[in-house]
Amino acid sequence: MMDLIHLHCLAGQTVFLPFPLSHLLLCLSFEWVSEAQGDLEMKAGAVGSSVLLPAPDNITNMSFMQWEYRNASMSEYILQYYVQSSSTTVYPSYHDRVDFYPANGSLLLKKLREIDSGVYKATVNLIESGAKETFLEIFKPVSQPQLWSNSNLAGTTVALFCEVSEGRVDKIDWEKEGEPLPLERCYLLSENRSVLYIRRAEKPECGSFSCNVSNKVSWKESSLDLTLTSVSPLSGHALRMAAVALTFALVSGLGFIILLCQSEKRRLEVEAWRWVIVFIQGLVCVSAFLLFGATVLWMQEQGASAALILLDIFLTSVIIVTILVSATLALRPAKLSEFKTKKWQCIFLDFAAPGGVVVIVLFASYLMQNILDLSGEMKPHSDCIVSLLAK
Repeated sequence: MMDLIHLHCLAGQTVFLPFPLSHLLLCLSFEWVSEAQGDLEMKAGAVGSSVLLPAPDNITNMSFMQWEYRNASMSEYILQYYVQSSSTTVYPSYHDRVDFYPANGSLLLKKLREIDSGVYKATVNLIESGAKETFLEIFKPVSQPQLWSNSNLAGTTVALFCEVSEGRVDKIDWEKEGEPLPLERCYLLSENRSVLYIRRAEKPECGSFSCNVSNKVSWKESSLDLTLTSVSPLSGHALRMAAVALTFALVSGLGFIILLCQSEKRRLEVEAWRWVIVFIQGLVCVSAFLLFGATVLWMQEQGASAALILLDIFLTSVIIVTILVSATLALRPAKLSEFKTKKWQCIFLDFAAPGGVVVIVLFASYLMQNILDLSGEMKPHSDCIVSLLAK
């Protein structure tokens, strides 16, 4: 963002200019020339382009013409033309940069640079009263603006930023769906109009926003499709993780039920039984890990609670036990009996996964419901407290 300075110039008009000193000097120079001459033509040009500077209207009796340039800090001659000899003297600073047209005395200034801004004066027969002065201001064309938003959470203040990396911006206009911003909406603009604030963003605010940046020689436009969601990014991640954890827990729970309900005649062979148990234990482990991550994200946004901390401790133990059991069954199943030397060990190892399934289903459902309820509370109100467009 470029800093602005406030000046009272341009024949009494109030303007805002970027901070660099060169523009300040040009403004002061122009004010001085306006007061001194009272008749000054204004032109603008783009860096790298050409501009035609007009000569005095009456050059019928011209025998000599001179073009010169000045700004607030210096002055120099551009060229001198003698009618009798039809000779043109171009000064070194302007070699290959000017074309002079004797028929009407105009001057084509080429390969424009920002430092070419200033006053160009054409004098016929050295008569100052008939001199023609033109104030030329050179601009860099504005670059393609970058348009982005800081948030897409409904019910909050969403800021759209329109940033230009190159070129002086004189004006920024905002549109929605190709039309001026509706006055009845909660829109605020920063002082330099580069940031558009949408207070209490609602679903009607969804759509295409565009910013048009311009100066006297160029304009560019960029658009952004704004979509709003009622769930914050962290809550959204927690909701998705809890949903996947719930799905995996239900599948693993169904697997336990199928294994328990098998009849003696249709019971799986030992080897198949072992790999089914490994698969189910793995699903329980993954679901516990996902729910653990979901609760961490939820606490990061909503704050810690004793219940969720205890739940994470329990989930950690489920993760450790299911990894231990599934790895042992997959690699060295005979070793599993060594972990069941005591009764409490047998109970813990046998019921950790089924108990984990029950806890995961309950708490994943509870967490998902809380997130959805919160998103319902965050739906924006229909009334709009402030509706303001900066001048």
